[in-house]
Amino acid sequence: MSSRNKILGRIRSALNAAPGTEKLPQMPMIWALKNLTTDELRSSYCESLVQAAGEVVLCASQEDAAAKITAFLKELNAKKIGVARRIIVTETLKKSDAFQPDTKEFELLYAPLDNPADISREEMGILDASIVGAEYLLADTGSAVVASPCAFDRILCYIPPVCCVVASASMIREHLPAAWQEISRRIRGEEQSNVHLPIEKHGEFLIVTGPSRTADIEKILVLGVHGPKRLVVFLTE
Repeated sequence: MSSRNKILGRIRSALNAAPGTEKLPQMPMIWALKNLTTDELRSSYCESLVQAAGEVVLCASQEDAAAKITAFLKELNAKKIGVARRIIVTETLKKSDAFQPDTKEFELLYAPLDNPADISREEMGILDASIVGAEYLLADTGSAVVASPCAFDRILCYIPPVCCVVASASMIREHLPAAWQEISRRIRGEEQSNVHLPIEKHGEFLIVTGPSRTADIEKILVLGVHGPKRLVVFLTE
């Protein structure tokens, strides 16, 4: 049997195997952990995000975060807000009267529960801002790992000119490899220690690092060409 046939045979066998029967190999620790303290992680994350042209708003509680998000959007004169259906976002917005259905402060747009794809491009194109929830924060790059179970949630990180990320300090990890095993366990249902951060088995993850940045041949950096011009993380304790 030729080497080609052996390789194809192994691929066919793997494709025919029941999903989930094979365990992933142990991931080598390419980037060693420094075992930073909570304060060190928070400081490192904030510094990295600011260097990436992002913004951090420190909040003492969910109530404080809701109040600061409300004040921020009013300052922008934002009216139409796209909102991701993440528990941490929902629980935070409940703390502000401005986001309740019977108020007229903002017009909130969610993905329809029965058909998340039933949102037109015209509706998405006129959003003034978006509010999404982070799953993890990466201290080394200032990135937010955002779960996007549907196209609407994914587009919220790209189309609106301002993207607000709701997160907590408990989400901060030193770097992406430090979060891989935890993400894998949660997707398999082996670990759901934080009910505010469910992870579905469909959709995708986005790694958002500051606002959109584009540079031309003259090395002139322009923000907001292919995504939001401002990215603001509301970080609660």
